[in-house]
Amino acid sequence: MSNAKETPIHKLIADIFNILAFTYRQVFIFELLYKALTLFIFIPAISFIFHRLLRLGGYVGATNYELLNFVMSRYGLLCMLILIPAATVLIFLEFSVLVILSYYGQKKQRIGLVPAFLQSVAYLPSLFKYGFVGWAFYLLLVIPLLSSGGGSTLLPTLQIPNFISGELLKTGWGTLLYIGLFAVMTFFNIRWIFLLHVIVIEGTSSFRQAAKKSAAILKKIYIRMFVALLCISLLFAVVVVLILAAVILIYIVLPQETAFAEIAWFVVSKSAIISLYLATLFVTPLYITTLTRIYIAKADPDHAVLQMPDWSAIENRSSQSYGLFHKHKRKLIVLGLIIAFATALVLVPALSDIRPSDQKATVMAHRGYISKGPENTIEAIQGAIDARADYAEIDILETKDGELAVIHDTNLKRLTGHSAEVYDLTMAELRKLEVKQGNFTSQISSLAEVMKAARGKIKLNIEVKTHGKERNLVNTFIKTIRENDFQTHCVVQSLDYEIVQEIKAAEPALQVGFIMFAGVPDIGQIHADFVVMEEYMVNESIVASAKLNNKPIYVWTVNDRDNMERFIGMGVDGIITDYPEDAISVVEELRSGYLVPLLRWLNLLRI
Repeated sequence: MSNAKETPIHKLIADIFNILAFTYRQVFIFELLYKALTLFIFIPAISFIFHRLLRLGGYVGATNYELLNFVMSRYGLLCMLILIPAATVLIFLEFSVLVILSYYGQKKQRIGLVPAFLQSVAYLPSLFKYGFVGWAFYLLLVIPLLSSGGGSTLLPTLQIPNFISGELLKTGWGTLLYIGLFAVMTFFNIRWIFLLHVIVIEGTSSFRQAAKKSAAILKKIYIRMFVALLCISLLFAVVVVLILAAVILIYIVLPQETAFAEIAWFVVSKSAIISLYLATLFVTPLYITTLTRIYIAKADPDHAVLQMPDWSAIENRSSQSYGLFHKHKRKLIVLGLIIAFATALVLVPALSDIRPSDQKATVMAHRGYISKGPENTIEAIQGAIDARADYAEIDILETKDGELAVIHDTNLKRLTGHSAEVYDLTMAELRKLEVKQGNFTSQISSLAEVMKAARGKIKLNIEVKTHGKERNLVNTFIKTIRENDFQTHCVVQSLDYEIVQEIKAAEPALQVGFIMFAGVPDIGQIHADFVVMEEYMVNESIVASAKLNNKPIYVWTVNDRDNMERFIGMGVDGIITDYPEDAISVVEELRSGYLVPLLRWLNLLRI
C-alpha cells in the first residue's frame, strides 16, 4: 500500500470511492437495517424507559426546570445510568462495524455482517472496563456536537441551544467563553479523529492509549486529511444538488392543476425521496471509509492489522450467505429497494399531499428589532414596525414598586453598566438609567408605554418573566392589559407554567403560550393556547404533534436564513428572530412555489 504522503489527492479520493464501491452491498444492508432498528426499536425503547422513569419519579412532563429537577432526582440518576451506556454502545457498534467493513474493503476482502458485528460486540467489555467516561464523552458529545455529516444514526447532531449561545455572544466574556468551549471541543474532535480505528483495528483497550495513538497519526497528515474530507463532502453535495435541481426543473415544467401533473408529481416526489434517502445511507460510511483509507496509510503497519477471531462456522455460513446473495442478487436488491421505499414512506407520511401553504408564517421581532435600537425599547419596537414584522416580542419584569418594566435581564449591568437588580428599583428610577446597546442608546419603558407606542401599528408578544421577588405580578399584568384594552392586540408567553395557567384563568380572552428551552415535551399534555420552543428542540415529529393537538408552534430565536427556511419548510406557525426583515423575505420566497416541498424533504431526511 502506497504512503498517503506520496499519493496524489485525486488518487486518494478515487481509492476511497473504489473501497466504498467494493463494500456498498454490505454497507447498504447494514445501514438500512440499523436505521430501521433505530427508528422502530432503539428510539422507542429509549423513549419508553425515559418516560417510565419520569412517571415513577412523579413528573407528568419533562420540560424546562422540571427536567432539571428530574435529572437531579434518584430516578433521573437511574435514567442516566441506563440510557448513557445504552446509547454509547449503540453508537459504538454502528461505527465499529463500518470501520471493519471499510478495513476489509481496502484489502479487497469480503466479510459477512455477522462476523463484523460479533467482532464489534467483542470490544464492549474493554469499552466499559477502560475509560468508559472518555468513550461516552466522545461518542455522545464530541462527535454529535461537531458532526458535519458523519454522525451516528442514533445521535446524528447535537446543538448548543441558541438561548445559551445567543446570550453568551452578547457580552465580551461570554463570547470568549463560547469561543473557548468551541475551540476545546474542536481540538478533541480533531485529536481523536482516529480513536475508533485504533481500538477496532489495533485492538487497543485503553481510551488514553488510543487517544495518544490517534494524535500521533494525525500529526503526519492533518492537512491532507482535511483536504480529502472537504473534496469528498463537495462531491457528495454535488449529487444532492443535482437531484434537487432535477426535481425543481420537473416541478417548474409540469402543467399545473391537471390529472397528469398530479400523477407525475407523485412519481417525482417519491423518486426524489428514495434517491435522497438512499444517498443519506452512505454519508457516514463515506466518512468512515475516508478516515480508514488515511489511517491505514499512515499507521504503524505492524499494529494496523485487524485480527478477527476464528469463527469458522460463522465464516462458512457467511460465505454461504454471500453465495446465496450473489445467486439471487437482483431479487434481493429489489427487496432492499422496497424496504427503503417503505422506510421512506414511514419517514415522510402523506408527502404527496404537500403543497405550498396559503397560511403565511408569523414573524416576531425578538425584543423588537435590535438592529434599529436597544432591545425592548421604543426604538426597537419602531424598528419592528418599519420592518413590517407581525409581532414585536418583548419581556417584562416587576419593579420594586409593583410596576411592569419592559426589560429582559434581572440585573442591569449588561445594558446600563449599573450592577443593580430590577426588583430593587422603582419604575421612576429605571427610567433615569441610560440603556446602551451597540451604537444605540435609549431608556427603559413601562409596559403601558410600549402598548401605547405599538397600538394600531404592531401586535405584541409579551413574555412574562420572573425574578423570584414578585408581589402581585399576574394581577398587575391583567390589570394593565384591561386598562389599555389590549386583549386582542397581543399574545402572552412565559417559561413559568404556573403563570401560564394563572393568566389564562384570569383573562380567558388572551392567547397564552408556554415557552420551552429544554426537555422532551408531550404537546397533548401542555395546557396552553400555543407553544414556543428553542430551535434545537424542533423537528418534524414535534411539529406534527403540535398540528395534531391544534396548537400553533413558534420557534425561537431563529437568526440563520437556512434555519428560517428549514423551520418554515417543516410547517411551523411562526418564528421569533432578531432579523425580521430576513425572515419576512424568506417567508415571501417560500410562498412563491416549489421550495416548501423541497425543504420538507430535506428536513425529513435529516435522520
